[in-house]
Amino acid sequence: MDTEKQEIKKSTFTYFSTFRRIALVIFIAFSIFMTVSTIILIFLTKPSRDVKMVDVVGKRLIDVHNSLTRKGLRIDIKFIDVFDIDDGLILSQYPEAGKVVNENSTLKVVVSRSKINIETPNLVGIELPVAINKLKNLHSLGKAVSIPPGIISYIPSENKADNIVLGQNPRAGEIITPDRKINLLVSAGNIKNDNAMPGVTGQSIDLAYDLLASKGVVIREEIVETADIKQSGIILSQAPQKGSLLKNGDIAVIRVMWHAIKEHPFTAYEKVEYIIPGDQKPGLYEALVDDSMSKRIRFSGNMRPGEKIVFIFQRVGVAKIIFTNDKKTIRILSIDVEDF
Repeated sequence: MDTEKQEIKKSTFTYFSTFRRIALVIFIAFSIFMTVSTIILIFLTKPSRDVKMVDVVGKRLIDVHNSLTRKGLRIDIKFIDVFDIDDGLILSQYPEAGKVVNENSTLKVVVSRSKINIETPNLVGIELPVAINKLKNLHSLGKAVSIPPGIISYIPSENKADNIVLGQNPRAGEIITPDRKINLLVSAGNIKNDNAMPGVTGQSIDLAYDLLASKGVVIREEIVETADIKQSGIILSQAPQKGSLLKNGDIAVIRVMWHAIKEHPFTAYEKVEYIIPGDQKPGLYEALVDDSMSKRIRFSGNMRPGEKIVFIFQRVGVAKIIFTNDKKTIRILSIDVEDF
């Protein structure tokens, strides 16, 4: 009888022990569930940031898309085919400008999709500034159209003067759309027999830099501020003068106009200043620009610690300026396209 009672007590104890363990597991699981649910609820119900809708009508979608997404807006794009409006322009928007909406709201935009086709002009054999101007003043279906120049490369030529277009891509006569860039191959002149200073006064610094570099000169820029934004990046004067004989390593001083900007639109001329740190060694210092246009050198010369690197360049989109000492990276600066 005692043995039977002991077995009952033992079974009862085992039952309640198992029950307590199960209850404890259930309690822990429920606690975890409640904690996770609370976190999710807090995350999903956190107050949304209010966003004042900006006016984007008339702007290029490519110029404003990143700014809109950084504001927390979702972009719903509808394209409409047009023949008399530039490609990629925002024609309408909803909600309208000025309306206050919640973050993560959807902005619906109607964007032009141009069906304009252009016959590529023949640029070979003409001077580079004339070729650039020709690209800016094309016509199609009675409408003025501008095509941006792409990569401009310089090579020596024994029978062509400097700054003459030797080749182009796309080739003359090819049918293209207005968003297509035309790459140009340009003569740097006969460097061996006629290493004369080219005339760069009045030209853009971007067009002149590679031409001067091909002559083997060290380029030093003096910056002259101007109130006229259209003159930004234009070379005001040069030394040596056009036609002066050059030796490898000669210094060419060019005075470049620059319009100070408070904001950074998609395309603009930027001024870069960088003082070489004291812990660096004397050597060949270069500044490479990497943006939506290309990766290109915009400063090169033997410098010492404490000296200042100054230059102007035309930025397209977000840009990185990579400073190197004897080809080793020492600093990277960034210029972002700002919100509008």
